[in-house]
Amino acid sequence: MKYKCRRCEYIFESMNEFPYCPACDCESLKKLEEDYIPIKEDMILESHHIHPKFMDNKNGLGQQYNIPKKQHSIIHGKIMNWVWECIREEDKEKTINNVINKSKKFLGVK
Repeated sequence: MKYKCRRCEYIFESMNEFPYCPACDCESLKKLEEDYIPIKEDMILESHHIHPKFMDNKNGLGQQYNIPKKQHSIIHGKIMNWVWECIREEDKEKTINNVINKSKKFLGVK
C-alpha cells in the first residue's frame, strides 16, 4: 500500500499492519491509490535554512541551500528528531506535557 505522510509529505510503500513514515516516524498517513504517480517534487526547489528560522533565526540569516521539496520536508522531520535527542532524559516528560497542553490550547480542546 502507498502512503503519504501528513507531517513531512514523504511518499512511501509499506506492508506493515500499522505503518509509519520512515522519514519522520509519524503515524498520521494518507492512503494513496496504487496507481498514484506523484508530481516530480525533485523539480520543485525550496530554500532551506541551515540555522532554522524557528530556532531564534527569525530573519532567516545565514546559509541557505536550494533543495528539492521532498528532501526539504524530510529534513524538517529529521530536525525535530535531532532536537528531541538533545533534551535531557529528566526533561522529556515535562516537554511532552508542555507540547500536549499547548496543542490542546491551540486547538481549543480540553
